[in-house]
Amino acid sequence: MRLFFGMAGVGISVWAITIPFTKIRFGLDDGTLGLILFAGGLGGVLVIPLAGMALARWGSRVVLAAAGLAVGLLLPGLTVAPSPLLFTAILFVYGAMFGVLDISLNAQGAVVERLSGKLQMSGYHACYSLGTLVVALASSLLLRLGVTNAGCAVLAASTILLILSQTPRLAGKEEDPPADGKRFALPNRATLLLGICCFTCFMTEGVATDWSTIFLRFSRNMPLDTATLGYAAFAVAMTAARLSGDAVAARLGAPWVMRLGCAVAVLGFLLAILIPSGWMGVLGFGLVGFGTGNIAPLVFSAAARVPQMAAHHAMPAVVGLGYAGFLAGPVVIGLVANHLGLASALGIDAALLAAVFFLAETVA
Repeated sequence: MRLFFGMAGVGISVWAITIPFTKIRFGLDDGTLGLILFAGGLGGVLVIPLAGMALARWGSRVVLAAAGLAVGLLLPGLTVAPSPLLFTAILFVYGAMFGVLDISLNAQGAVVERLSGKLQMSGYHACYSLGTLVVALASSLLLRLGVTNAGCAVLAASTILLILSQTPRLAGKEEDPPADGKRFALPNRATLLLGICCFTCFMTEGVATDWSTIFLRFSRNMPLDTATLGYAAFAVAMTAARLSGDAVAARLGAPWVMRLGCAVAVLGFLLAILIPSGWMGVLGFGLVGFGTGNIAPLVFSAAARVPQMAAHHAMPAVVGLGYAGFLAGPVVIGLVANHLGLASALGIDAALLAAVFFLAETVA
């Protein structure tokens, strides 16, 4: 199971590396590039109801294999698309398939976790984080050695297909939670609360990805090569938290891990916002990553056992709200920053994390 989460990390990391090459290859300005990139997230959001239907009909193992195969085959296409229009179309489908992969991965992970009788979801998500970090480092080395971006994508796609060869080892449909026969269901209160937690967690990840370097460069006057350490600290700390998350949750209980995580993340934001030091900002973003690292895994585990709602409805709803946070959060931060400054805008994220502190019982 850990290999499959690492596979998803491979897919998202190579895609992220492709973005600057795409901008250069087509000569895109930032505004046009932003609109094109929106297609990937839009595909991921729109496919969510269909993902729930697919899980109910075929089970998480089959859906995971099909979505993973599509991601692996589409990835090289992103690097060789001959026009911005075709690139946007491929990206839309890629985003949709990655969304299905994300949902089916967490659904399968919840099944394996239940069958094992112990917490494992944080460890799975740690492998996702490790996959992104390893591929980022490997791609950097390969590019320095003269391998093209398309070549890196082909190697990544080959890795994905190799991992998919282990699909028969996953839990079959008979182990999935029983479907309720409904093609569509509105989320109940418990699902919505978990969705709010996921929205905030994914928003924080999006904000750290898009704004941490900009904040440290322009609000704290750090050199650009040093300002990138803010996101690096966030990513490494998040991975470290996930590696130990299952053991800590087993000892303290999931709600307390979530409360402590929110408190640490809020402290990190306060350090970055209130202390006018670039290095305190780097430390702050590291604390944000460490604090939020285990929130999403705990939420996904809880989504698989929501009372009075089938898992194939609850999981897509929670993941869908998370995707909405990842897409909309950074945009809202940017709009607020135009009027109040980026430091004040980041306070919105801190406030949402403080609210999630009081929703910790939802993951019990």
